This record gives sequence, C-alpha cells and structure tokens, in this order.
Amino acid sequence: MKQHYDYCILGAGLAGLSVAKSLIEHKDNCSILILDPNGIAGGASGSPIGLINPATGRYANQTWKAESSIKAAKKNLDDVTTTTKKKFFKKSGVIRPALEKKIAERMQENLDNTKWPDNWCSWVDENEMRTRFPGLNYTEGGIWVNEGYTVSIPNYLKALAEYLQDSNIDIVEHQKFELKHKQSNWEISVADSISPFQANTLIVTAGIKTKEFDFFKDLPLIPVKGQISVYECENQFPYEEAVSALGYFASLDGKTFIAGSTYEHKFTHENTDEFGIEYISNRLFRVMPKLKGNVKLINQWSGVRASTPDRMPIIGYHPKFENCFVFAGLGSKGLLYSGYLGGKIGAHYGLGDDIPAKVSIDRFL
Repeated sequence: MKQHYDYCILGAGLAGLSVAKSLIEHKDNCSILILDPNGIAGGASGSPIGLINPATGRYANQTWKAESSIKAAKKNLDDVTTTTKKKFFKKSGVIRPALEKKIAERMQENLDNTKWPDNWCSWVDENEMRTRFPGLNYTEGGIWVNEGYTVSIPNYLKALAEYLQDSNIDIVEHQKFELKHKQSNWEISVADSISPFQANTLIVTAGIKTKEFDFFKDLPLIPVKGQISVYECENQFPYEEAVSALGYFASLDGKTFIAGSTYEHKFTHENTDEFGIEYISNRLFRVMPKLKGNVKLINQWSGVRASTPDRMPIIGYHPKFENCFVFAGLGSKGLLYSGYLGGKIGAHYGLGDDIPAKVSIDRFL
C-alpha cells in the first residue's frame, strides 16, 4: 500500500464506492484509499435486497433526474458484472398496485401528467392485473414500472470493491482510524499500520456516521431506522417482478424474498425487533393476502439511513476546509442516486463540473 494518496474516502457503501469508481474514470492515475471500520456494505448499504425504482412515494411520483440516475446505475451494474460470476441483479420491473380508489386516481393523474421516457411506465387495469399478478391486492389497477431493477446490494458492493481493487484502489476494512487535519493534507492513523497515511483530499461518505466527525456534526442528517424481513416461500415467490405497495417485496432466487421496510424516526436501539416483524408482516399480507400461512420468516436485517429535511442528498465542501468534501443523505434511494451523483463528484474533480444545486451543501449553510 502507498503512504500518500490523492483521495481518502471514508465509507465503503453505495456512496463511497460509487465515488471511487467515478474518480478513476475522470482522473488519470489518481490514487485512492477507502476506509471503513464496518467493512464493505457494513452500514445502511448492507440491506439484503434493494430496488432501483424511478416511481416512488404513495402515488408513484417520478424521482429527480430519473433517466440519468437509471442510466448511471445500470452502467455501474453492468461494469461490475465483469468481476464476478454471481448473479446479483435483474431487470425485474416493479408493479405498483393501488390499494385504494383515491390512490388509483392520483396514480393515473401522475401518469398522465408526467413526461416519462418511452416504455418506462404504463397503467395496468383490473383485467390485466388479474391475469399478470394473480393474488395481488389492488383497487382499479396500478402502475407498471418497466425500468425497475432488483439488486442484492451486499453482493453488488463486494463485486464493486473487487472491481476497484483491480483498478489499484486500496481498501482497508474493519480497522479503527484517527484523523488529523493539516494545512495541505489529511493524516490518517490506522490501527494496524506502523505509520499514518496521508491524503490530499478527504471525502466523507459515511451515511449517518458522518455526523460523528466533529467537522460535520452540524449537518442536518436525520437518522431513520429501517428493518427488513427475509421470508422463505413454501413453493415459489408468486412474481418475477418486484412489488411496491406499503413497502417493497422482491426476490432474486424465486424461493426467498425480502419484505420491507420500516421507517422509524424514533427508536431506542438499532437492532431488529418484534415491532419490525409485526409491522412488515401486516403490510405483506395486506398486499399479498394469499401468502399468509405459506411463507416462513428466516431472517431479519436492520440499518440506520441518513435522510435530510428535504429528503435530498447533501454534497459539497466543508465551509472551513477546502480539502474536505461530503456525500451523504441518500436515505432509501442509495441504489438509485449513488451512481449518478457519484459520477457528478468524479466529474467535478476531474473536469471542474458544478455540483447540482438541488443537492448542494450550500442550501444548508
């Protein structure tokens, strides 16, 4: 390993690894060190399965920069498949059933009044719902999101880490470290290293843990706990597609599936608990009532995501330290936004491009 790096990235989740990938694409011969005491996908990015879904919220609203975000996410997924034989994602599409008449009306209004790329979204009426998605609860129909993906996030991130290491990026996991800011660089002392590392620029991508660094403790990052349940089907998960209603439900192997997530703004611990099981199972069996009695809970997962007051990420420079940068606040849209915004950060450092105002730290300073 080197002793001096151009960049040190704190965090080996979706944000940190995406930034590292973009930096090597935009800057020739830059040296990068990634540090994460929890390991790759050890934090909120460790959710067993996640969706890339550009139609979110109760009424299937189009997300900010949906087309660019999907394009960037798909490129990263495709690039990383060269490093692994494991199947870690599929273009599953997402069905968004309307569970109430009012929701159906609002969904149809959104669909009619939103400019979507060709073949991305369409209305599925009651007859088609019965044929394509038997056993799914709905009122009047729902929205079919063709451009949706189901991803095993830990497997994706481990493959992405291998891809980066093949590109000569150094990754240090499961080691505590200390930081010292110097006038022109950062000194990083790692527990098992004889001498400290030096880095010209520090990029903090540590999710909610970003607030544990004194220089970013005042960022308006809001902790939101999310629990997920993993079920095994008696036969098969009924759909090849992912389902998004009162949460999300998706399978990659056809036998097991995940159901989630809770959104807990008030919590006393970060572990899984009975509240998570009850909350998720109630929603699961409301959306897919025929699964009741035909599935078995086999695992749980819990993590704390970082949200923001306007639910948009925070990107930009520390107001005092010019060589300190932050990328946090992805919330539940890490898979959707990490590739696009990581690309913007790489282009900022490599080409001088501006950071989009919508996500700039300046809106909170």
